[in-house]
Amino acid sequence: MRLASVLLCVLFSFVSAKSTLDGSSSHHVQRRDTKPKSKYAGVIGTKLQAFPTWFVSAGDRVQINCTAHTDKMKYGDKVYLHLTWTNMRPGNRTKKIVASQPASTGIAYELNPVTHEHQGVYTCDDNGSLPEVYVLDWHDMLWVEDAPPKASMEVMSHNRSQFFSDEAFTLGCQLPNDNAQWKMMRFDEWKGTVTECPGQVSSDQQLSTTITPVHLDPYILYWCENPAGDRSNSLNVSIASVTTVVLESPPLPVMEGEDVMLRCFQRDKKTKEISFSFHTSYYKNNRLIDNSFGRGPFEQEGNFTLKAVTKADEGVYKCEMPEGGDSFDSWLSVKAWPVEE
Repeated sequence: MRLASVLLCVLFSFVSAKSTLDGSSSHHVQRRDTKPKSKYAGVIGTKLQAFPTWFVSAGDRVQINCTAHTDKMKYGDKVYLHLTWTNMRPGNRTKKIVASQPASTGIAYELNPVTHEHQGVYTCDDNGSLPEVYVLDWHDMLWVEDAPPKASMEVMSHNRSQFFSDEAFTLGCQLPNDNAQWKMMRFDEWKGTVTECPGQVSSDQQLSTTITPVHLDPYILYWCENPAGDRSNSLNVSIASVTTVVLESPPLPVMEGEDVMLRCFQRDKKTKEISFSFHTSYYKNNRLIDNSFGRGPFEQEGNFTLKAVTKADEGVYKCEMPEGGDSFDSWLSVKAWPVEE
């Protein structure tokens, strides 16, 4: 299983391929590889990562790594990996190969500095020149934040962005008063596609939709856009299709100085009952930061509170329950208060 997210636009620069950067990270979980049919002589699994993250601001530096992480039959010298970029401008979803290297070498592609023109979907795949080898593709979206965004996207029904399979949730998008034709969109990381959300309801300058996910929706990115290319913020939604544990954490950025409570939920596979547990561990960037034994008076039911957060608290969080395993990763974003002039 995997996770991962991201967007791009039209103009961007080419950078020569380099060796894979050690320590690169992704905010999402690897998806489960689908076994190919027996007619294939070999299988190559790909991996797509961005260092330091898929969600960036204009002016940042990003390195995108496209590598082969599974190649038991050693076809890597014969199969060429392609790093493909799909422009995300409304009405112009054009695709272009930006780098190509042998699978044994991998691709390291750098964007420095990042602009809104680099936004879009990146795909790690092969060129199809060796049809007897099955290459598993991998998609992610590079999202370049607008400052400030033209519209505001939020989870209306919950204070989290992780949900259980078949657990309904409602998304809303508050729109500006500009009479533009806004639509709520979604990026499917598994398929690498961008589509309009079904069942959208427009009322009082707001779009909303209620979604009941299925187990084939492990990770979806949502946002609103209009034909002029204006966008809202993005929301990452993860669906617990294998694990029975989800993490409650703020789906939108929080301000410095606020307290942030993390909470872990577990759902029984048979009864569908949702419960808490004192036996909960919390991790930041894959490092244990707290377990539920020896709690203070402000912690209850396995909750964990980050007091007066700063930018240092920003990162990837997850929780673990002994009975249900790990949750998905959630990115906690911390914003500084604007400086008064």
